[in-house]
Amino acid sequence: MKGRSLRDIEAAARERLEPAHYDYFAGGAGDEVTVRANEAAFGRLSLLPKVLRGAGKLETGVTLLGSRAAVPVLVAPTAFHRLADPEGERATARAAAAAETIMIVSMAAAVAVEDVAAAAPGAEPWFQLYIQPDLAFTETLVRRAEAAGCTALVVTVDSPALGLRERELRHGFHDLPGHLRCENLRVGDRVRPIVMWPELSWEHLGRLREMTSLPIVLKGVTHPADARLAVRLAGVVRGGGAHERPRPDDPHLHQHRPGAGHDHAAREPA
Repeated sequence: MKGRSLRDIEAAARERLEPAHYDYFAGGAGDEVTVRANEAAFGRLSLLPKVLRGAGKLETGVTLLGSRAAVPVLVAPTAFHRLADPEGERATARAAAAAETIMIVSMAAAVAVEDVAAAAPGAEPWFQLYIQPDLAFTETLVRRAEAAGCTALVVTVDSPALGLRERELRHGFHDLPGHLRCENLRVGDRVRPIVMWPELSWEHLGRLREMTSLPIVLKGVTHPADARLAVRLAGVVRGGGAHERPRPDDPHLHQHRPGAGHDHAAREPA
C-alpha cells in the first residue's frame, strides 16, 4: 500500500472492505457530531517546540498503568476484526506489538482473548469489559483476561443500551456473518449475548474492584464529578462510538485535568 498517513490507511480500508463492514468500523453514533468534533479537536492540536536544546535523543515513550508504549497512542477496543482480516484480532495484536504500543482487546472480539495474547508473545494487552448482570460470568471473563496476560481492564460505562448507529441501520448490519462469533462469550457450544445493563452503578464497579488487582480504566466518563470518582479506580477515557455529545472541546471536559479540581489526578491514556 502506498502512503503511510492515517488518511491513506482509511482510503485503503474503504477500497478493500465491504461497504457495510467499512461503515461499521468508521461510523459513530447518530449524526456523528462527536466523531467529527473529535477529528477537528485533534486537528487543532499543534506542537510548540523549543530550539537549540540538543535533540540527538528523542523519546516519545510512556508508561501507562505499568505498561510501556513507544508512543502515547493505544489501539482502542473495537469488535469483529475478522470482518477486516481473516486473522482478526490476532493480526491487530501483532501490528500493535510491532508498533510497540498497547492493544485493548474488545470483549466482543471475534478471536478469544487467549488467542489474541498468544499472537503477540510478551505484549501486555488490556481487556475491555462490559460488566454483565451475571457477576459470576463477569468474574469468569476477568479471570480469563488475567490468565491471558492482560495487565489492565477498560470498563465501558456509557452504554446502558446499544448506540443508534445510522450507517449500520442503512446497511441492515446488525450481526456477524454466520461463521463469526464473539469468542470471549462462548460457553461450550453456545455464545452468550452481551447484555447492556441500565442498572449498572458505582456499587457494581466496587464489586469489580474486589474481583481483581488489575488497574481499571473507565471508558465513557464525561462529567467532572464522575471523573473524580473514577480517579479512585485508575483513569478515564472518552470516545464517541455509542453517544453523541459532549464534544471534546466542551468546557466541562477540561475540568477532568489535573489541577482543575481538588483531586483530579486521573491518568488519561490517549
